[in-house]
Amino acid sequence: MTAVSAEKISLSYGDKRVLHRLSFQINEQNFFIIIGPNGAGKSSLLKALTGLAQTDSGSISFFGRDQQAYSRREFAGLAAMVPQGLETGFPFRVADTVLMGRSPHLGLLGREGQKDYDITREAMEETDTVHLAKRTLNQLSGGERQRVIIARAICQQPRIIFLDEPTASLDPAHQIRIMDLLEKLRKQKKITVCMVSHDINLAAMYADRLLLLKEGEIVVTGTPNQVLREKLLEETYGCRLLVDNNPVSGTCRVSPLPAGLKC
Repeated sequence: MTAVSAEKISLSYGDKRVLHRLSFQINEQNFFIIIGPNGAGKSSLLKALTGLAQTDSGSISFFGRDQQAYSRREFAGLAAMVPQGLETGFPFRVADTVLMGRSPHLGLLGREGQKDYDITREAMEETDTVHLAKRTLNQLSGGERQRVIIARAICQQPRIIFLDEPTASLDPAHQIRIMDLLEKLRKQKKITVCMVSHDINLAAMYADRLLLLKEGEIVVTGTPNQVLREKLLEETYGCRLLVDNNPVSGTCRVSPLPAGLKC
């Protein structure tokens, strides 16, 4: 089943067009990763898909229903968003932050019940954040904060989760931990994952499908092997690249090459 269908969507900020007539689909339970150079429109596309930015034209549907047909509460129960940065100005405890994910499911009085606390506990167990429950967000490392925000997203019990650079600024160990967690959610919770990433090699190892953007337009969509082609990537990123196979994972591996290096 198609989880997301975008048809000829365009988006502008003032007089600047940042997305131009994009059309693509995301299949249910896929790991779908959006890649491309800086300024390609990756985060803007994510905002359009999650309703954080109003498109100029085109249409977006979720599971066969137009995006505009969902109420805000309905959509919050359907899709969760993990932003790139998390403000920690308020000293919320981890347990309270994760519990906030239950908001779309609360009744008129907005009071949590035992079911909500049980779901919160389960989400924290799945993300290995139970031991952080009484700490505040500003006491956590970057990797810990990311796991907490993913736990909050899980609490929404979404069918699809959107993430904007969830591994940015993390060391390799934490990057893999976050990506493995997302893959676990996709398989065990049957959640569709759509994320933006600058790390082409991480994307190659985990993605079912890639979407390559440049200057607000789709260059190509397909499997990692279809998208990660040397000449195509060099034209998109504007630098010399070597594409070969990772000897361990067997997936495509992309390495930048210095301009002066002779091959």
